Amino acid sequence: MQKPDLLLHIGHGKTGSTSIQRVLDANRPALEAAGIVLGEADGHANHQQIFSFLTDLPKDKLPAYQDAARELKKARRDGARLWHRLEEQVARVRPRLVVLSCENQFRAYPPEAFRRMNDRLRPLFGDIRVMAYLRAPASYFLSAAQQDLKKRPAFELPTASRFRDTLEPWMTLGPGQLVVRGFARDTLEGGDVVTDFVTRYLPGIAPDTLVRSPDDENETVSAEAMEVLQQYFRGDIRSPHRHYDRRPQRYKWLVRHADAAVPGQTKPKLRAGLREVIEARCSDLDWLDRTFGLRFPEIGPPTMPRDEAERRHAALRDVSDICTVDADRKQALLDEIARRARTETSPVARLRRAFGGN
Repeated sequence: MQKPDLLLHIGHGKTGSTSIQRVLDANRPALEAAGIVLGEADGHANHQQIFSFLTDLPKDKLPAYQDAARELKKARRDGARLWHRLEEQVARVRPRLVVLSCENQFRAYPPEAFRRMNDRLRPLFGDIRVMAYLRAPASYFLSAAQQDLKKRPAFELPTASRFRDTLEPWMTLGPGQLVVRGFARDTLEGGDVVTDFVTRYLPGIAPDTLVRSPDDENETVSAEAMEVLQQYFRGDIRSPHRHYDRRPQRYKWLVRHADAAVPGQTKPKLRAGLREVIEARCSDLDWLDRTFGLRFPEIGPPTMPRDEAERRHAALRDVSDICTVDADRKQALLDEIARRARTETSPVARLRRAFGGN
């Protein structure tokens, strides 16, 4: 039996990965009819459990309220089950291509993790390709910070050589050829990452025939909501009711919907001068150009010495360090959060939930 090819999509984060994953998941029958199998994920958007099994590494970027050891044990168990199910599906369907996607795998594995993964993949698949979309550093920074603050009290400060730190190990130790694409509307097929991914990596599938559904999982919130979430996870402010503390996702949902209801919601923007700081400290942009021919045309020559940029970048801690927070709107947001919480936790609302009502 001819081995199927394998495509590993590793992100990176904030480049439309969830949109890609959800479109693929919603179109499994059409993909299978075209000889393409998408690994199962137990209702999750990505294949993080399978990657945990393949590499024996914990999930990356866990929410602060989850137990890392317990999550790793569960991921290994679930990943092994999903992997064996994929092996069975490949033997039964005999596809020409298998796709696994997880943006959290845009990280440098230790050599042993690569060896373990390669030993699992190479006997089962023919041509193996690894692909990643890359987003310009300043644009990525703010989007990633917002995503971090939906789960934990601090946003991660990327290394100055984030691209090379990750891509070089995948090139030298990974299971197959590595390809990268710039994540920018004017360079993507149809100006859309899903269309681009399907057109370039899923031959035989017409993007306009695929079912798409709204995706609000990674919906942008305002700078005021970002600060509220950061202060909540830090313990500086409390949720308005213990109902939300039992599952912090509930508080995140409450903040997001209250934010949409308060007038003046706008997408957060980097503070003036911060984009130049982020770009000036990047030390691997020339390497990216030499290795992959990929440049970010919006980035010009550095406007400050790298050591100054590094010093200013290292001092970033609070939401107010990276974007402007409107104090009046933040207070209005807190008031709206409290109002909605009173309604949602009223005796009538609790009885309605207990009996399965809306």
